[in-house]
Amino acid sequence: MREGSSMDVQEKDRAEALKKYRRIKLALKIVGVVVAAAGLGLAVMGFADMFLSTADGGSPSLFWGLIAGLPLLGIGGMLCLAGFRREIVRYTKDETVPVLNEAGQELTPAVSAIAGAVKSAGEDLCPHCGEPNEKDAKFCRHCGSAFFVTCPHCGETVKDGKFCDKCGETLH
Repeated sequence: MREGSSMDVQEKDRAEALKKYRRIKLALKIVGVVVAAAGLGLAVMGFADMFLSTADGGSPSLFWGLIAGLPLLGIGGMLCLAGFRREIVRYTKDETVPVLNEAGQELTPAVSAIAGAVKSAGEDLCPHCGEPNEKDAKFCRHCGSAFFVTCPHCGETVKDGKFCDKCGETLH
């Protein structure tokens, strides 16, 4: 019975903590919007007074609204960010994941081609048909051509190609 009652206490504590968390988040959202709106109003009032009085040649009398409004706007914005963080992150995730999935689908052929190139790095291409073969193969498994020929100039057995690896003269 003791374990059951301690579990009930833990669940109650968790439920109370969640309720407190939700109240704090709601308060941050409400206070953030109110402070940001007040800051915006004061800043607009201060800007308007500054521009109108400058146009008339006088000095602004409500400039204090600008000085008070801009910090309030910033503070309200930060409170809103703290209050709406979960919603912002969820929205960002919902917008980002489909783009990442689409990019992954578009990159799949390129990644497969690179993986194929790395995989075939352990193979040699036939100089006659261009197909991959094992590194130590003597004949092409696709066209049957010999990979090694005797150089007509120096007599060495070398890989088939345009020029001899030993003397540099043409092979054919």
